[in-house]
Amino acid sequence: MASAKTYIGLSLGNQNSVIAIINKDHRAEVIANEDGEHKTPTYIAFSGEEEYHGSQAKHQVVRNAQNTIVGFRDILGKAYSEEMSKLHAGFARIEGGANGEAAFVVETEDGKELKLTAHEVTVRYLARLRTTAEEYLGRKIEGAVVAVPVGFDEAQRKSVAAACADAGLPLLQMISEPVAAALQYGLGQGATHGDAKDTVAVVVDVGGTGSDVTVVAANGGLLVEASNRHTSQVSGDAMDAVLMQYFAAEFKKQHGIDVLGQGASRAVRKLQQAVEVTKRTLSAAASAPCAVESLAEGLDYNGAITRSRFDILAGKTYAPLLDAIEAAVGDAGYGLAQVDQVLLCGGAARVRRLQAGIAGLFPESTMVRDDAGELDEIVATGCAAQAALIAQGTVCVPATASIEAAVLARPVGLQLAADNLEPVLLQNTPLPASRTVKVALPAGETRAYIAVSEGEPVPPKEANVDEDEDEDEDQVEEELVAAARYRPSKLLAEMVLELDAADAATRVEVQFFADTDGNLTVTAKDPVSGKSITAEIPAAAK
Repeated sequence: MASAKTYIGLSLGNQNSVIAIINKDHRAEVIANEDGEHKTPTYIAFSGEEEYHGSQAKHQVVRNAQNTIVGFRDILGKAYSEEMSKLHAGFARIEGGANGEAAFVVETEDGKELKLTAHEVTVRYLARLRTTAEEYLGRKIEGAVVAVPVGFDEAQRKSVAAACADAGLPLLQMISEPVAAALQYGLGQGATHGDAKDTVAVVVDVGGTGSDVTVVAANGGLLVEASNRHTSQVSGDAMDAVLMQYFAAEFKKQHGIDVLGQGASRAVRKLQQAVEVTKRTLSAAASAPCAVESLAEGLDYNGAITRSRFDILAGKTYAPLLDAIEAAVGDAGYGLAQVDQVLLCGGAARVRRLQAGIAGLFPESTMVRDDAGELDEIVATGCAAQAALIAQGTVCVPATASIEAAVLARPVGLQLAADNLEPVLLQNTPLPASRTVKVALPAGETRAYIAVSEGEPVPPKEANVDEDEDEDEDQVEEELVAAARYRPSKLLAEMVLELDAADAATRVEVQFFADTDGNLTVTAKDPVSGKSITAEIPAAAK
């Protein structure tokens, strides 16, 4: 029997990268690097003849920042701009390279300058990751599923693919980070196409430099990215900044030295690395220390902070992420009450107060999940799960394919009144899709009137405009979250089904079927007599 192919999953992060594999026990296993770490910092540094990667490169930041290359993933495939130089100030400088591509300039042995494009840096980094994985597993890597940010355009995706090829890392497939996270959480798995229940999930990825919110609709095993919002205001770096300000203020009280007022100094670098450890500790403990040897002017610093104090300080910065979640859900055409699951990923999503704030946006029926493993490893293990499916022959797609699934552009359903629509197929439902609903009729009714309309969500404020002004404020807020109403926007078809007076049904079954082209077929059927009537609505009519 042929041995299983060695396929890995790779999360190529802008700050840290993670490699994972599905082991012989069919469990996700994160591959440790030569330092025994599950996360490898996305850093490369040069010092004389030496080239450092990962944590060893990150340690160079304190004394050798000008020869340390960071943030190269996010400029891969982009032309050089002055803004890049500003964002990377204090590290290896960036300038225009061949063909206008951004390039990093570092100093090597004997003061010689070495210019490396973002592509060349990425190739070196990926080659080291491949070697790490092969040494850990004891065999050659035959393929990888690689995750990239949802906002990467086609040029950036092609640049990642080219870097993988030049690094000797065979690319099986490139998927977006939220889809990888959804796979690790099992979203849509075990379903068959045409299942009656859509699952709507919001993937909240709180990373080192920013947060991404992606609404993912799942049906029949197919995952569709319905909308995405990004904010750079809520991130691991932003939380680190809160801790740095707190400890710097304490140090100033003790010694009268303003550490943060020294710009991109060695003291700032030291404090930054120390608070990263403090932040991770606070996710699991009620308090955490912060210790920095020789922080400034030969003075050591030893301090601590409680989780409650950190929550108070950092909690003020979370609002932009909560706003992004609400906006993304609205962009996808859903109400908050229609979200089934919130899937958390990214190391900074461990913060409990942030999780509580996210949960507070949704009704209690919405599950807020962080149970798929270490949050900063979820994207990589999701990629590994996809790689395992490819190894089994379950999935077969071109490596750089950006799959565009057919989805319903607008919700359609039954018009109950001039301002009330009961949605049957929601916006962004993967196609083809079929749903059947039962419509109750008054006793003795001999005719069933069916009006099919497109709809639009009713903004919460409009939906509750008639609420009693004296109603309890908390109750109104709860109803704003729970209520998800739609109104008709365009009448598509009207039907009248004649029923037998002698044995009239009390319910009529109405089936909606939308094909991959968006053509809609609606059939109303009397389950007693078997009579039915059908309306064909071409996509062009909608």
